[in-house]
Amino acid sequence: MKTFTLSCICFLSFLTAGCSKNKQTDLVTFPLRGEIIRIDSVKLTLTVAHQAIPDYMNAMTMPFKVHDASLLRALAVGDSIQATLAVSHTESWLEQIAVLGKGDAPPPLTPDQIITAKVFRTGEIFPDESLLNQNGKTLRLSSFRGSVLALTFIYTRCPLPDFCIRMSNQFARIQKSLQGDAGLNGKWHLLSVSFDPKFDRPGVLQRYAAEYGADFSTWDFLTDPDTAGPVIRRLADGLGLEYSEDEGLIDHNLRTVLIDPEGKLVKVITGNEWKPEDVAEAIRQLIPGV
Repeated sequence: MKTFTLSCICFLSFLTAGCSKNKQTDLVTFPLRGEIIRIDSVKLTLTVAHQAIPDYMNAMTMPFKVHDASLLRALAVGDSIQATLAVSHTESWLEQIAVLGKGDAPPPLTPDQIITAKVFRTGEIFPDESLLNQNGKTLRLSSFRGSVLALTFIYTRCPLPDFCIRMSNQFARIQKSLQGDAGLNGKWHLLSVSFDPKFDRPGVLQRYAAEYGADFSTWDFLTDPDTAGPVIRRLADGLGLEYSEDEGLIDHNLRTVLIDPEGKLVKVITGNEWKPEDVAEAIRQLIPGV
């Protein structure tokens, strides 16, 4: 099963002068320059508005993991930096970070600039939106009532292995685990929702799903019927999912959701550190009688 086709953009690009590859570890590195937008010393992430990385990524703003917490101590929002972006088969991170120039932090947002979204609460019915699946069929979320749902968000052009690629690999492992238990047949379903509805139309989603060995009987790939994406935006706002398009790529965070057979929101999982076996077990626990 080809699970890293999307990341081949990176691993083919080592043939260019813009990056280097360690043949023993399949680690590819790229030079990166940009301005620090946000520092999270708890999650060890650095959000950077970076310049284009030739043959890999357009200029955009996105969070990067930092393995060494000490690297964050000399940094401040507004600093211009140069760093090395390291990309393996499973994750990406920044290392060798150097400050090129000290900058002023951006002013805080005014009340008029802050948008208050409807936040979905656990224990409440999850919104019954209509979405389009990989076969061009319109599905309402309520059509899955009676089954436990695990729902995550992706977009097919995401190049980093620890973002959308990891979410899809994790769901592939969940599907394989649950399909191995015949007693659970018809009692669970996986949904991968794209927040790139202009590009991720049904045909694109179908090809993407094939790369992960998806069985559509228990895993659907969904997009907004409207390419402007109003349905996806409503779902994202309610879950704290942030995404914005920047020259074809999308800066985003991650959300995975568990919904019980009655359609109630059970849990919102942030980030990418969760384990597929834990989510698979949580799905089992939500199935009545198991």
